[in-house]
Amino acid sequence: MGTPYSLITAICVLGIFLCPQPIIAQNTSKPSINGASVIQDKQRGRDTNDIDTLSTLNIRKERGAHFNGKGVGLTEVLTETEFKKAACCTLSESFELSNTVEVSNADGVSGIKQVEMLGLAGKYVLMSRENIPGINGLATLNGLSNIPGPMVSAVQLAKGAGSATLGADGLTGGLNYQMKADSKDPKLFFNAYSNHQARAEANAILKSVIANRAISHTYLHSGGQYRTTDMGKDGMADMPLTQRFLVGNHTQIPGKKAEGQLGFLGYKDNKRGGTLADGSLSDISQEVGAMQFDFTEEHREVYGKLGIFLSESGDRSLGNIFNVSQHRILSTLNSLQNRQYLGTEDRIYYSSIYQMPEKNDANLKLGISVLGSRLDETLTNTNGDSFRLNGWQKTAGAFGEYTIEGEKLSAVIGMRGDWHSVYGIYATPRLHVKWSINKQHRINVQGGIARRSSYFLAEHLPQFINGRTLHIAQNQLIRGQWMPQEKAWNYGLSYLGNFMSMGYPATLNADVFETRFLSQIVVDRDATENDVFVHSVGGSQAGRTRTAQIDFAAYFHRRWSYKLSYRWIDSRVWLDSQFMQQPLQSVHRALFVMQYNTRNKWYFDIITQFNSRKRLPYFSSVNHAKHPGFSPNYLVLNAQIRKVMSASFEWYFGCENLGNVKNHHPVMNWEIPSSRNFDAGYAWGPTNGRTVYAGLRYNVF
Repeated sequence: MGTPYSLITAICVLGIFLCPQPIIAQNTSKPSINGASVIQDKQRGRDTNDIDTLSTLNIRKERGAHFNGKGVGLTEVLTETEFKKAACCTLSESFELSNTVEVSNADGVSGIKQVEMLGLAGKYVLMSRENIPGINGLATLNGLSNIPGPMVSAVQLAKGAGSATLGADGLTGGLNYQMKADSKDPKLFFNAYSNHQARAEANAILKSVIANRAISHTYLHSGGQYRTTDMGKDGMADMPLTQRFLVGNHTQIPGKKAEGQLGFLGYKDNKRGGTLADGSLSDISQEVGAMQFDFTEEHREVYGKLGIFLSESGDRSLGNIFNVSQHRILSTLNSLQNRQYLGTEDRIYYSSIYQMPEKNDANLKLGISVLGSRLDETLTNTNGDSFRLNGWQKTAGAFGEYTIEGEKLSAVIGMRGDWHSVYGIYATPRLHVKWSINKQHRINVQGGIARRSSYFLAEHLPQFINGRTLHIAQNQLIRGQWMPQEKAWNYGLSYLGNFMSMGYPATLNADVFETRFLSQIVVDRDATENDVFVHSVGGSQAGRTRTAQIDFAAYFHRRWSYKLSYRWIDSRVWLDSQFMQQPLQSVHRALFVMQYNTRNKWYFDIITQFNSRKRLPYFSSVNHAKHPGFSPNYLVLNAQIRKVMSASFEWYFGCENLGNVKNHHPVMNWEIPSSRNFDAGYAWGPTNGRTVYAGLRYNVF
């Protein structure tokens, strides 16, 4: 076990002895991803002025990122206030201040953001909206990039195998986001953003009260990248030209015996990249020999919840959730190879949960869920490696979750069993245990097994933006088209402590986790420079990932807060017939975040992010002076100034990547895009350099 892993394990155990001065009053936050409550919490994720009272000292602040220690599970909560510190555009770009979720460029052409948790790709994270599993299947790759960050009120992050009530997947954790839908929201919210590289975004939320006190929120978004850059001087766009639209609605219907929610969401995203037209930064070349990338994504869904109270106190209830969606991707990954991908998925989901109290502060949840997904995928290519998948996957499951809460020890014991039309019958147990040492210190132990169906084409599209020949292990396909399920154990230990530091409240969180695969889908670009292999590995060849993380948040002064965070990853994958460190991943990553605010509501934020070097995939016969096998270590510095003029209006101004760090040539062999050695998958850092931006927020109450 590596040194960082052992060190943080020791901190988890010994942290209770650090500065054990009691906190008289401690903020808590209601939202939790580990629960499957259908009745929406009306206080969720609010951006309010909380007061921490410490004997004679009052600290008035907006609540940003914090750990929710209420309940058995441990959840990191990111609120609207936290998102404002690194103002940008999409949910995938809203994690600059968190080491729990890491976001990076998936490649040097598409502009798709790769999301990671516990050292593994976002496909292993159970992503949901309002605890409705939503960003999955074909939507997994780019789904968070289509949700506007300014429209989100809060995000809850839970590491490790999550609640059995939400599904059998989620190998590394859960990410649940909530759209702004509170009764106290303004009648109109408007946000506008623009940067000097010709990116512009506009968001609007309209709130209205309709019959029987029902509250409706309508969401409107438009934005895009209207010009690109060529900082590598290689004739290729550093980021794609984009245009995105979103429209949605969320309606809450209150009642004494029942509550309901009904909504819809639709968006369209188009990206164009590749070789630039001569002398232009806003047109992609149509000339013979020019490489073109085009990506069009469309999504539409209808969802709803119905919670029925079976007792006057509301502690006995029956919740019902449904979601019907269609997702479509049409993409030209490499025009010179005629590599095109077309995918359509129709999905229907229903879940019913019965919750009832037991004796001695215990709680029982029982439920069923059904899921049907029809997937139609086609990948064509002049290399002769075309592939077609067309069929249904159907799942029916039953689950139970028993919660025991004691003064010192609490536990959530979960189990679910599922029948799958392709993979048969299987069980996925989950266990969470909390030891409350005292009111300020706790230790959590958790473990469980999870499994998921792999969308091995759609989830890896950025790794196919090249001239390599694609090899899919046909002998491993079930019924001629389905890859084996991915299965993994995940277990971890975490410590949360609240104490006093320099006379102010402070929080220390430390955790260690391991994900050990039993079966894993691998996309191998390390075996040769001309091929990419997709196959399943298991047994002694299945990978494992270990992570350790420390977060410390405190104050220098009642108006001057800071956060320190360090994360270590050791992720081993079976590539080129051996275990290798996962490519394009920093082993060490550190954050230092500071915020200072004045009495007249000026806010100053500085974010410093360190990333250690990353291993680049195999490139032996096309070695490039800019790619000696590893990326350099690099530091990214962001700064922002925000001024709250009134309850209705505020503006912000900032700069990302002040040091102008640039990944000049993220595309290998860009001089000859028609060759088999051409590969866009060498993006280790920022491709567009320094970015200056400005924006405003306006409310009508």
